[in-house]
Amino acid sequence: MNHAKRVGQAIAAGVTLTLMAAACGGSSDDAGGTSTTQGTAGAKGGTVTVYHVNDVEHLDPQRNFVTDSGMIGKLITRTLTDYRYDAKAKKIILENDLADSYESTPDFKTWTFKLKDGLKYEDGTPIKAADIKYGAERSFSADMQEGAPYAHEYLDCPGYKGPYVAGNNGGKGCTAIEVPDDKTIVFKLNRPVPTFEGTASMKVWSPVPVAKDTKTAYDNHPVATGPYKIESYSRKKQLVLVRNDQWDAKSDPLRTALPDKFIFKFGDAEATVDQRLFADGTADKSSVSFAGVQPENIAKTNQANVKDRVVQGTDICRRYIAFNQQKPLLKNQKLREALYYGLDRTSYRDGRGGERLAAVVDSIIPQDLDGYQPEETFKAPPEGDPAKAKQLLTEAGYKGEKLVLGTADSGLAVKAAEAAQASWKAIGVNVDIRKIPGDNYYSTQQQDASATDLITAGWCYDWATLATIVPPVLGPDTTAPGKAAQNNYGRSQAGWDQMATLEKETDKTKLKDGLANLYTEIMKTAPLVPTVQDLNVYVVGSNIDNAVADPNTGGIPDLTQIGLKKAN
Repeated sequence: MNHAKRVGQAIAAGVTLTLMAAACGGSSDDAGGTSTTQGTAGAKGGTVTVYHVNDVEHLDPQRNFVTDSGMIGKLITRTLTDYRYDAKAKKIILENDLADSYESTPDFKTWTFKLKDGLKYEDGTPIKAADIKYGAERSFSADMQEGAPYAHEYLDCPGYKGPYVAGNNGGKGCTAIEVPDDKTIVFKLNRPVPTFEGTASMKVWSPVPVAKDTKTAYDNHPVATGPYKIESYSRKKQLVLVRNDQWDAKSDPLRTALPDKFIFKFGDAEATVDQRLFADGTADKSSVSFAGVQPENIAKTNQANVKDRVVQGTDICRRYIAFNQQKPLLKNQKLREALYYGLDRTSYRDGRGGERLAAVVDSIIPQDLDGYQPEETFKAPPEGDPAKAKQLLTEAGYKGEKLVLGTADSGLAVKAAEAAQASWKAIGVNVDIRKIPGDNYYSTQQQDASATDLITAGWCYDWATLATIVPPVLGPDTTAPGKAAQNNYGRSQAGWDQMATLEKETDKTKLKDGLANLYTEIMKTAPLVPTVQDLNVYVVGSNIDNAVADPNTGGIPDLTQIGLKKAN
């Protein structure tokens, strides 16, 4: 499995998702996430092995914005708030993590957080509010742009370029962040953000001690604030996490931290991992995989020695293919519409593993998120409309020019890309596939010089609001006027004026309705084509306890709650 941008995978109707803030009111949505292996809290101790086909993109919290690295990051670094999935209650709950409390002004433009007592880094030094300020400031640096964009989008410090330029603004840093004392941090925003308590769950708000900042090399060893610290990290081979003895369980409502150690093994083929987990040999009884069961092995999940170890779940993410309008050919809306109608999303679904592992969608907004509207402009059937696509190609004046489709280089991603290629070939569009290593896929596609014409992508809302879908996927970069946001892979500029107006809205209902209607209007220009949502199926080792697929973190196994039946 290649994982989606920002921590998240599907939403199932009829299951309640409640976002509950510890200091404020919440909102509600629906989510899925099930497990047939959920049991007790598990034994304390032992080692869990996690297989993953690719190394992760980033562990540096200011750059960590992808589902798989997001889950690993939850073990190492803490944020002001964070989400915990309660599998028994089927709820995602917003908890105070480093924050003890928070409050906002009535206009939602100034937010004040108070830190808990006794918080420490792995070396025993205290975590201070100034470290959270510094961490957020790092995200303004040009070297940190792959991470969550909300600090440089929301904070009112125009022109600020991060701590590595001009002596960190003469030592003042981002003046929109104030730290009146070691336990208080104040954020002054350039717009109302009624749900900033959800924003505070992003890893961009993780503390970084300035004395330990190694800039881009910080990726190799972020200083731990969570229950685990890095013992060793060999890129593309193995990451080993061991207990952080400075972590205080009483301060942390999110992580059970039962195992003594996690070993992440990178590079083994998904099919090979499937066979190991099905066999449940001695070496794999305490193992899980981030990849999920491969399509060719789904039938084996019904075997007597396997079926009780199956974990199934959905997530909040949606996959899509963006049409890069920076490319001359794709400035032509008729061509974009032809590609939209020409894509057989059922064959794309089959490339992603078939009906057990994927479902066709008509929007990048989850069906059960408040504000979702069915697609009514193109009404393209799931199998596409080849006749309409060919008509639009003629109207576009397309003459057989080649387009390049970028995809991560893992199995299902490539198969889905090949299905899209075949769909477009059937209507007469010449498409080549470019395979990009999964551990730097998004960072490659975010760069104008290296981005492909057609970009396979995924998006998971960062908290349950359209404000974390529409602006980052389709809006402008607030620090570079006239440029698309870093995750606006289509480089679409439709609707930016209306988006700027909605940024000032303080009424949550009006903001939701405005963004829902704006999304519909933008999609009339065909900046992208929604494809599928993932349906996740995993097999875990027989010694794994409380295995749950977390819908808020990619639908992958929740390592913050996992344990072992017997310490190995």
